[in-house]
Amino acid sequence: MNSGAALPVTVDSAEVRAAQAPPVAAAKTAFHLAHIDGLRALAALLVYVNHAYGQSWSGIKGELPTRVPFTWFRSTLITGHFAVTVFIAVSGFCLALPVIRGDGQLRGGTKEFFRRRARRILPPYYAALALCLLLIATIIGEPTGSLWDVPIEVDWQAIVAHVLLVQDIFRTGRINYVFWSIAVEWQIYFLFPLMVLLARRIGILRMAACALALGFALAFAVMDTRIYRANPHYIGIFALGVVAAYVSYSKDPVFERIRSFRHFGLVAALALGLTLGAIPVLSPNFQNTDYPLYDGGIGIFAFSALVLTSTRPNSLLTKFFALPPLVWLGTFSYSLYLMHAPILQILWQYAAMPLGLDNEATFVALMTLGLGVTIAASYGFFRVFERPFMSTVAKARA
Repeated sequence: MNSGAALPVTVDSAEVRAAQAPPVAAAKTAFHLAHIDGLRALAALLVYVNHAYGQSWSGIKGELPTRVPFTWFRSTLITGHFAVTVFIAVSGFCLALPVIRGDGQLRGGTKEFFRRRARRILPPYYAALALCLLLIATIIGEPTGSLWDVPIEVDWQAIVAHVLLVQDIFRTGRINYVFWSIAVEWQIYFLFPLMVLLARRIGILRMAACALALGFALAFAVMDTRIYRANPHYIGIFALGVVAAYVSYSKDPVFERIRSFRHFGLVAALALGLTLGAIPVLSPNFQNTDYPLYDGGIGIFAFSALVLTSTRPNSLLTKFFALPPLVWLGTFSYSLYLMHAPILQILWQYAAMPLGLDNEATFVALMTLGLGVTIAASYGFFRVFERPFMSTVAKARA
């Protein structure tokens, strides 16, 4: 089930700042990477809008949709998936920064890399997994005709798949319909040390070209199999994020020349506009198998936007992503991502439905009071299950 959930970047921006490569003043460096927090906050909000919309036009109130064109609902799903695409690129970007500082080496080696990744991602994830199972066993485990009807189909295979982080391939959508992308990113992590090694041997640009070719070729080759659910073309998107980090911060003359290009904003706008504009023309009956056709364009958008916001601190886009409310929300966007789906079901099942709200009123309620409740609950989850496992520098900011 491709829910269109955007997985927030699970690299602490503060931790990255402490390991950043280029010789930039501390204050300027902090400003530069504040936009990463803002970017992941915006993507998390887009995911929430996607699922709040789907929740509002579902269940016993009527078939999805009732008075809203299906093309609009489908567009929210597409937007949610593209948010995942952007965040896969951002993940590659963040993980590459310590490598740049380490002259192309993984800080602490491969074993230390996996230890840090496991400590950062797994405790909140397993806590959310346990909490979702508890909620399904108690208050949101009955069919209601909503988006949550897939997660409640829990069996031992689903539990094992989620514990082993292979739920993007097996029992996709069970327990929590957004957990698939946790597995996707986790699996890409196992390729990152190989990417670093390959980059030292043949160069960053060649490595990225190989990753793009291999990833997209594999996606089209396995399109009719379970493996397609792992979105193998995201390997290439992740590599684009790595290249964006080098273009933004490497002192290599090749990347300095690329960095001097003054029209990354135009490239980003064109890539996004052409990609979104092509969908209704080329894929009027959009299917999940169409995503690789357009994710390349979104990858180019993400690459250009990352370079622009990382190298042009005075650009409007950089200032927007660095707005304090977005930066604050970005510090716990991982928790927001993990927990927003069951919270939405609770709000819909025990508030909107008993009040008899129609579809439009439900959506408004979920986007106002419901969003506030979701943010507050997610922040509480963050304080208990995520913050204790963040780096010391990141804790000071959270």
